[in-house]
Amino acid sequence: MKLVRFGPVGKEQPGVWLDNTPGPGQASILDVRALAFDIEDYNEPFFTHWGLQRLEQLLKEKGRKLIPADGVRLGPPVARPEKIVCLGKNYADHAMEFDAEVPTTPIYFSKAPSAIIGPFDPVRLPPESQRVDGEVELAVVIGKTAKNVPVADAMNYVAGFTILNDITDRDAQRDSKQWFRGKGVDTFCPLGPFLVTRDETGNPAHWTLQSKINDAVLQQSSTDHMIFTIPYIVSHLTRTMTLRAGDLIATGTPGGIGSARKPPVLLHPKDTIEAEIQGLGKQKNPVER
Repeated sequence: MKLVRFGPVGKEQPGVWLDNTPGPGQASILDVRALAFDIEDYNEPFFTHWGLQRLEQLLKEKGRKLIPADGVRLGPPVARPEKIVCLGKNYADHAMEFDAEVPTTPIYFSKAPSAIIGPFDPVRLPPESQRVDGEVELAVVIGKTAKNVPVADAMNYVAGFTILNDITDRDAQRDSKQWFRGKGVDTFCPLGPFLVTRDETGNPAHWTLQSKINDAVLQQSSTDHMIFTIPYIVSHLTRTMTLRAGDLIATGTPGGIGSARKPPVLLHPKDTIEAEIQGLGKQKNPVER
């Protein structure tokens, strides 16, 4: 399934994206609340109480209320995650473009959940920010409470995958001598468009990732180039941290980011930034100040 949240900012409701419906090349959104009024959102209670399995069954048993997708705003596909855990330098070429050593153990940091926006919402640059760029990342959505999870069992704790663009204020990151302030800026976490469930995607092997600014390709890579795999990351994190349903893990970005280029390719008002991952759709966010 491709789960979406649609509607005005702060009033999104859960839906299922249906390609080629009602006809080829068209798309519709199935209104989930019309199937089950008690499915309020794609949040921790939804995943914890077997919401995915229940939704699959409802799709088989009941009639559908379809909404034409054209012109409908899509919000982030996960509502109010408790945590956004991110990996730094999980692609060797990204580590090397900063003249850093390739890590031998995962490097973690976090983004503020308040930074999340929809996949087509504006990215707003703070007045003082001059060096801002983005990083396309595959994000893992946790499907149930995870603690001390073995590597071999880790994928059973994954609900699905989405796209996260790790927009970063490099000035704030440099001046603060740590990453959180530059990563946690409001609007600096475009998410979506879809949460694609794991039963539809399978495991993320050979998936291509791409980012663009103003239609010019900056990053082009594959999930094959991750240093630490998703099962290892989930297992490693849960040795010391409880992951809850709806939490996000951003698995790192490949080389080619704008701030590492010579000359740098940075975000400015009236730009557009895109992030795309094979099978997960594409984001396209305008940039404002």
